[in-house]
Amino acid sequence: MTLAAVAAFVPCVARCKPALAQPVDQESPLRVRLFAGVDIVRLTAGGVQIDAAAGTLRAANASQALGSQIVELSAGPLLDVSVLTSTGSTIERRYPGALFIQVQSGMLRVINRVDAETYVASVLASEVSPNWPIESLRAQAVAIRTYAAHARILSTRDYDVNDDTTSQVYRGLDGITASLVSAANDTSGQILTAAGLPATIYYSSSCGGHTASSLEITGLPPPPYLLGVPDADPSGRPYCASAPYFRWTNSVTAQAMSRIVDVPADQLDGVTITERWPDGRVKTITVSGSGATTTFDGRTFYSRALIVLGYKVIPSALFDVTRNGAGFDFIGHGVGHGVGMCQWGARGRADAGMSATQILAAYFPGTVVSADVVVMKRR
Repeated sequence: MTLAAVAAFVPCVARCKPALAQPVDQESPLRVRLFAGVDIVRLTAGGVQIDAAAGTLRAANASQALGSQIVELSAGPLLDVSVLTSTGSTIERRYPGALFIQVQSGMLRVINRVDAETYVASVLASEVSPNWPIESLRAQAVAIRTYAAHARILSTRDYDVNDDTTSQVYRGLDGITASLVSAANDTSGQILTAAGLPATIYYSSSCGGHTASSLEITGLPPPPYLLGVPDADPSGRPYCASAPYFRWTNSVTAQAMSRIVDVPADQLDGVTITERWPDGRVKTITVSGSGATTTFDGRTFYSRALIVLGYKVIPSALFDVTRNGAGFDFIGHGVGHGVGMCQWGARGRADAGMSATQILAAYFPGTVVSADVVVMKRR
């Protein structure tokens, strides 16, 4: 292992901030913030240990104070990394490229510089099965790369994306298979563009037969390619019909519902869908109880249900609800927000003979698959 200046203590102002309005080739390394949302107190890689509480780096029986400077760790072709969290748990992963580590507010902040295609293959490993049809994997690869390209343009931070669901899930080299590497390499450099710039990309597991407008989750006017589209073959069968949660049913107790809507269970009279979006998802839902009614927008209700019940009890906002004696019955379709590309739908389209380009055109109509795009990075 080569430790840049064992570890090259490099001031952020000198090495970690690109110049203003610098042209960025989409093939240049991405900067991924690792362990986002997790408090890291110690990191170990190849005999080097960085301790946040002590503010020190230890290597070869030597110790050096970190202060506010950044440590660069690099090795070829990978770094075996083990981190200790503030809760006492350990996370072990393998990362390519270089790591940049800094102590901030008593915790470690870690950024991985990784080439775009390795990043794409890694995110593929978290998003889809490597056994899916190759054209669906290629379509997903272009979507992932486009998301990262768009995020890089807009970033005003010293990293481009997080490694969790606030961006795209990235777990380093773990889980990458030959088929995922092929999908990344086959589409190398390709992104979806609109008006010559990286498109705004969303995707979710299963749309239930119709994708949603981005207005439903952002509250902002959608671009023309994110208005929502029907997602069924010529016979009317949804392309995502084979998804495990294409159609789902669940019951929710009055006690659980009371936590979602913030009405005492013994005073909760009814929950009624009062308005739907054109694609069928719930736009507003009205709760009656305690002698009053309260109306939630569908997205708020769905988000609260995720927090209270977990991921797959009410897995989408495309549902019907009825009262039963002990609580409420839900019947619905799909998983996730439904905006942009339906991942199970992409699989169904690939099974039907569509190419990656055709799949992307169906979910993001009017966009263009482009390569070798150079854009101006906002700083």
